[in-house]
Amino acid sequence: MLNFFKKNYILIFLIIFSFLLLFSSAKFNSATTDEGVHLYAGLTYLQKNDFRLDTEHPPFLKELSAAVINFFHPNLPQDGLWQKAGNFYYDSWQEARILSEDFFYKSGNDPQKLILWGRFPFIILTLILGIFVYFWAKKLYGKKAGLFAGFLTLFFPNFLAHGILINTDVGLALFIFISVYFFGKYLKSSQLRTNWQNLVLCGLFTGLAFASKFTSGFLIPIYLVLIIINVILSKNIKIFFKFFCGLILILTIGFLVVWMAYFFSFKIPPDPNLAENVSLWSGYNLSSSLQMAIEKNRIMLFPAEYYKGIFLVFRHAVSGHGSFLLGQTSNYGWWYYFPVAILYKTPIPIFVWLILSFFYFKKIRSKNIFDEYLLIIPIIVFLGLSMFSKANLGLRHILPIFPFVFIFISKSINLVDFKTIKFMRVQKKVLIPALGFLILILWYLFSSVVTYPNYIAYFNEFAGGQKNYYKILVDSNLDWGQDAFRIKNYLDKNNIKTGYIFYPWNGDSALEYYNINLQPLPWDGQGVKGKVVISSTYLQLFGFDWLRKYPFEQITPGVFIFNVN
Repeated sequence: MLNFFKKNYILIFLIIFSFLLLFSSAKFNSATTDEGVHLYAGLTYLQKNDFRLDTEHPPFLKELSAAVINFFHPNLPQDGLWQKAGNFYYDSWQEARILSEDFFYKSGNDPQKLILWGRFPFIILTLILGIFVYFWAKKLYGKKAGLFAGFLTLFFPNFLAHGILINTDVGLALFIFISVYFFGKYLKSSQLRTNWQNLVLCGLFTGLAFASKFTSGFLIPIYLVLIIINVILSKNIKIFFKFFCGLILILTIGFLVVWMAYFFSFKIPPDPNLAENVSLWSGYNLSSSLQMAIEKNRIMLFPAEYYKGIFLVFRHAVSGHGSFLLGQTSNYGWWYYFPVAILYKTPIPIFVWLILSFFYFKKIRSKNIFDEYLLIIPIIVFLGLSMFSKANLGLRHILPIFPFVFIFISKSINLVDFKTIKFMRVQKKVLIPALGFLILILWYLFSSVVTYPNYIAYFNEFAGGQKNYYKILVDSNLDWGQDAFRIKNYLDKNNIKTGYIFYPWNGDSALEYYNINLQPLPWDGQGVKGKVVISSTYLQLFGFDWLRKYPFEQITPGVFIFNVN
């Protein structure tokens, strides 16, 4: 054990430093808008074996968070809303939100304890992701590259932002990443016993991905493309059938894991003809043939809530969601939304290392070119398919691409031999690249540290400072409800006791809990005078243009206080 610590002390230091940033920022950020719903729903899964709430997200990560909170024996509210949410053919998102707000703020529970310890499993998952990135990069490019990739992952501002939230994005990134790793080993291995182990492990982690978020379905085209590339490189078309059968087994194991997350439920969708209210697909022009197919094949659709969730996510992605980008608003999104989000919310050194990795690719690439495809294909497929979505809500939706990016660019560190640097004697052609690389590393670290603890609001220098963030992106890119603590502190510091607020991320009960006793802001502004606090997301998306003519300050990058006089 002592020998292990001696050999890996740098990695251990990075993990501890990252943990301190994650855990302390988890304490200093209030609950974001979906966390209460996820945690409350997870508790109902565990305590009631009932999956009626929050079906738009599979249950595993919610169950993981709820398993920790179960030790505190929280009180769960129940009323008529719970019964209403039991209608399978009804989207009960509003009932889930109200119940979760009651759970947090009106049921005798301690909201701060719930949110902090509910977040703890996600902090651990984020650290595991950094460790796994280290080992894969080390295997491909050496220990120096492994430490570099681990550093990039553990201090990536967007992982520090979403790695503390009761949400699905970082967990999905971890499980997709590990799934692709074992799928690559399965494709490369020629030993039968080892191949079976890789196949089973790939199936297990694929199942965990499927049980965490529905965009994990992008793994299927990723696997297919990797199979085709492997067949082309090996020049052996006969192995295609072998690997395709292996993929079927992987998906079968994955389904069993998903089924286990639903506690092996045999529940199937009820007959829609007998349902009291069928509003799930009303207004979406669902073809009669598809409705008939659902009715005829209901017996195979178990667990029922998993398939309901798939439908809800597909409906959301196709029908769109109110979004903001570069001064524009849209319900249908933009194909270039995610590239723009990457441009502004990724530390600039990443782009420099990416250019170096491509420019010197032949010199520093892995000996086996297929290893490079294992990193590049998931990025291309996941990002490419995400660009078709009309629900443009944040960079968090493409977080699974970044571990692959970090390993791919980690090889660039092998362009520099830091051991040869002796400042008084070394040649400039060695010293300058090494110093340049070191400056980029310090720049990257500075980006992480200076943003603490409000990592959700991270933007790089291309944005031109926090006065411009809200002009580029909002929602989970900037303000997602995490600023209630900071609003309260600002009001107390400036002795502001009257005014108006529009910060509805977690309802009026959350504002009351934080002792933010301002009046609700009317939509039309009639009769409003004095101080007005408002979220940047709602300012940009929900028709508060009448406010813009008044002077304002920024409480945080994503929250404004206007002086309506």
